[in-house]
Amino acid sequence: MSGTLPCSGPSPDPTRGITPTSIKVGGIGTLSGGGTSTYQEADLGAQARFARENAAGGVFGRTIDYTGMVDDAQNAQQNADAGKKLAENEKVFAAAPVTTTMAGYVDALCKNVVPAFGWSFNSGFCGRANTFGFTGCLLPDKYNSIQVGPYVELLSGSSDKSVVLLGVDNASAKQGVADTKDALERAGLDVVMTNTTLQYGQPPSDPSSLVRQIMTANDGKPPALIYHVTDFVNVTALAQTLTAAGYQGIQTSSVGYDPRLTGLEALDKTYTSVQWLPFEETANPTVRQMTDDINKYGKGAKLSLTSAMGWLSADMLISGLKATGKDLTVDKFLSTMNSPDYHYGDGIFIAQSTWPENHFYGAPCSASTQLKDGQYSLAVPLVCNNPYTN
Repeated sequence: MSGTLPCSGPSPDPTRGITPTSIKVGGIGTLSGGGTSTYQEADLGAQARFARENAAGGVFGRTIDYTGMVDDAQNAQQNADAGKKLAENEKVFAAAPVTTTMAGYVDALCKNVVPAFGWSFNSGFCGRANTFGFTGCLLPDKYNSIQVGPYVELLSGSSDKSVVLLGVDNASAKQGVADTKDALERAGLDVVMTNTTLQYGQPPSDPSSLVRQIMTANDGKPPALIYHVTDFVNVTALAQTLTAAGYQGIQTSSVGYDPRLTGLEALDKTYTSVQWLPFEETANPTVRQMTDDINKYGKGAKLSLTSAMGWLSADMLISGLKATGKDLTVDKFLSTMNSPDYHYGDGIFIAQSTWPENHFYGAPCSASTQLKDGQYSLAVPLVCNNPYTN
C-alpha cells in the first residue's frame, strides 16, 4: 500500500546521513515570529530523547547526530527553504521534530525521500509515505477520526447530552467543527448549537450576544458541555466570560493543558483533551521516562506540551530505527515503517498507530485533564473510538 503513496521512493541517496557510527537528523519548527512561545521547547525535548539514546551507545552503535531545528519564522518561503536545507544542504537521514503549521517543507523532503516525524498539525503529515505523525494524520481528506471518547465519558453520568461547539471563522476550522459535530452525534451526543464566527486570536470585544445564545441553546437552558474548538486566546477569554455569566457545565478544549499554566485562573475547572497521558500521571512508565529525560538532558526545558512533542517525535524515529535493524538505508527504513509489522505506541500512554493506515487518518484516541485549584489531574484515561469514513 505504501508504494502507491507519494514520496515512497526509491531514495536518490539511500545512505544519506548514515555513517558506521552516526545517523544525521535535523528538525524544522517555528522558533521566532508569532509561534515563538508555542514551539521553541520542542527542540529541547527532541535533544533530550536523542541524548539518552546516545548515552546508551546509540542505535546499533550509531549515535544520533542532531543538528538542531531550522527556524521557519512562521514564513511560507522560509518553511519551504527549511525543508530544502535539511534535505539538500545538510543531507540528513530524517527530519525530527517537525513542529510548524505550514507544509511547504514537504516538497524537498518528498523529492529527496527524507523521513519526517512530528505532531501532525500541518497537512504535510497526511497521504505521504515518508511523513509520520506520532498520532497519525490529524488533517485527513477522507476519514473523520475525531477523538470523541473523552466527551462521551465526561457526560456519561448525565442524562443531558447537549453540546455547543465554538470555532473560528476560516475554512479549515469550519470543516473541523462540522466533522466534530458529525462524530459527536454518531457517538450519541446532542449538538444543539455550532458557531464559527470567532476571529483567530481576537476574542469578541462584546461577547454578550454570543453568551446569550450559548446560555439558551439547550431548549432555553445552558448546554451540558461547551467544546471550544478554537485558539488559546479565544478559549481563555470565553471560558472566563462564560463562568462569570453563571455557566456551571463542562468547558473543554484542546489547548488548555500545559503544566506552566496552573496559575491561570481563566482556565480553572476547565478540561483539555490530550492525545497522550499528561506529565502528572507519574505511575505510567513512559511518562516517568519522558519526564526523566527532559529533566536530565533537556537543558532547562520545562515539562510542557511542546517539550513532549519534541520527545515523542524523536522517540518514534528511534523506534523505527530499532525496528529496521543495523543494515540501515532510507528505503529499508521506510519499508519497515510502512509495513503491517510496525506500530508505534502502546494504547495506554499514547494511541497505537499503524502504517500505512495512519497516513490517512489520525489514531482516534484521547484522554482528558482538568485544571482545578492550580493543579492538573487526569479526568478521563486514554480512550479510543474506531475511525470511520465520512
